[in-house]
Amino acid sequence: MTPPETGARSGPPAGRATASGADAVVRPLRRDARRNREVVLRAARRMFAEHGTECSFEDIAREAGVGVGTVYRRFPDRRTLIEALLEERRADVDRAATEALALEDPWAAVPAFVGSVARMQIDDRSLRDLLDDHGFVSAGVALLRERLSPTADELARRMRNDGAARPDLTGADLLVLIRMLGSLTREQADAPTRTGAPGPMDAPEEREASDSGSNGSLPTGFDRYLEILLDGLRRAAINR
Repeated sequence: MTPPETGARSGPPAGRATASGADAVVRPLRRDARRNREVVLRAARRMFAEHGTECSFEDIAREAGVGVGTVYRRFPDRRTLIEALLEERRADVDRAATEALALEDPWAAVPAFVGSVARMQIDDRSLRDLLDDHGFVSAGVALLRERLSPTADELARRMRNDGAARPDLTGADLLVLIRMLGSLTREQADAPTRTGAPGPMDAPEEREASDSGSNGSLPTGFDRYLEILLDGLRRAAINR
């Protein structure tokens, strides 16, 4: 429940619309209100990325260093907060899609797009959960999918036209690759690997023994698995 606000108001809250005849005036948030909103958003972004969208408003308030009433005043329910955070993620996805589509070589564009979006999901547990949860109805999630799907379709078309890719490759296949890579934990994604040696899926003690004396130049688990997945898109992979 939203905590009540104290003090009398002579008009509607800041940021709300007021009507005078046929006109409507939108009052911007006060400077302190804007600051509180940004503080809460940053804290929610960190908490959701680490723990998913089920963390409590009390935990978000504690992380932000504000009272829980401040969180509720800015975001009266969880959906409102999620939609605000998804606005920022849409900008990230738009950037990844635009940069990938600008690359002429499809074998450079696809790993750029798949890798960027998968990495977002590894770094942000809430994004991965929301994209996987088809029971959660959200305008923000719908807009993300609307951006992802046509980009994946176009990149798959370019790969097919290149002649080196499987002729049955589809954009849906690329989206599945994103989900597969995005399911890695940060530890699995960031662990250094070497061919034929224990990788990020192996026990920690095996990785530690394998990585002793490493100079930090080994590819990460994320890079290795991305390369393996992309190799499977090549036409030659059909006849192996």
